[in-house]
Amino acid sequence: MNLSRVAAALAGAGAPSYRLDQIRRAAFSEAASSFEDIAVLPADLRKSLSAGVAFMSHALERLRVSDDGRARKALLKLSDGKVVETVLLRPSVSRWTTCISSQVGCAIGCTFCATGLMGLSRNLTPEEITDQVLFWRQYMRRESLPGRLDNVVYMGMGEPFACYDEVAESLRSLMDQKSFGIGARHISVSTSGLVPGIERFADDFPQVNLALSLHSADDALRTKLVPVNKAYPLARLSKALRDFVAKTNRKVFLEYVLLRGENDCASDAEKLVDFVKASGPVELLHVNLIIFNQTDTPHQATPEENARQFQSRLLSAGIHATVRQNLGRDIQGACGQLIAHG
Repeated sequence: MNLSRVAAALAGAGAPSYRLDQIRRAAFSEAASSFEDIAVLPADLRKSLSAGVAFMSHALERLRVSDDGRARKALLKLSDGKVVETVLLRPSVSRWTTCISSQVGCAIGCTFCATGLMGLSRNLTPEEITDQVLFWRQYMRRESLPGRLDNVVYMGMGEPFACYDEVAESLRSLMDQKSFGIGARHISVSTSGLVPGIERFADDFPQVNLALSLHSADDALRTKLVPVNKAYPLARLSKALRDFVAKTNRKVFLEYVLLRGENDCASDAEKLVDFVKASGPVELLHVNLIIFNQTDTPHQATPEENARQFQSRLLSAGIHATVRQNLGRDIQGACGQLIAHG
């Protein structure tokens, strides 16, 4: 929802200024999904707004629910006809998290990620980014799902720091107590390693969680898997992490997708240990191990037993590490599987 456009429409209709607060409250606190849902507005104003202003920046094209009911994936059609995917996850009984996109496609080209197969079409606007959260709040209300959606991760389609300004504006909106009201520590932004973005992020959003898609602590292999490593190799990335934790004193999450026979052997674990120890206090760096979710790429998943062995090597070296649960695999909604087709 673009409140500036709504305010202009209200002014054009000669409506009193307090109507904007009523609309804001209905949209963000009560999860109204249209102007017609806002009963406190006069009928003629509801009709005028509905005709002149888009309540949302997208429309639902398709929605899938996982067999266990813990993941939902929505395909959303934007005003120009392009589409993006967003995911709603229920990691535990009391928690709801949404994984949102920042771009249509992605230019980074990580070899194991389905989104990278699309290439990049364009950046999303701040409204298109935050409307994904609004969509899921509306959905939860319609479906009478218990609990509240208050955890947001920028880990969907796109590289958030490749559209930094749009992401920054969307973050301010999510944290605005008059709109979404989501606490900074309930938001995470994931980057493939764009160092200038990490540096800006430390200054602009020191309380928002940072996640780094690492996937290898060997320069040659990481450049193969995550081509942006050629521009920002591991030594520079390590310094950026040291500077980030020194400035923010906040934990950074290192995402590591385990690929069978490529980055999951003992020597890979040893290199990862060295990288973590060189990149800041180990208590502020946490490794999330992710068992590869199959995409249309030649990679194969590391067996869970091997993933646990890899984790044990990290733990024995004093590195905090978990094997992350993968929700939504059966609907292609898990990490690395998002690829939007209309």
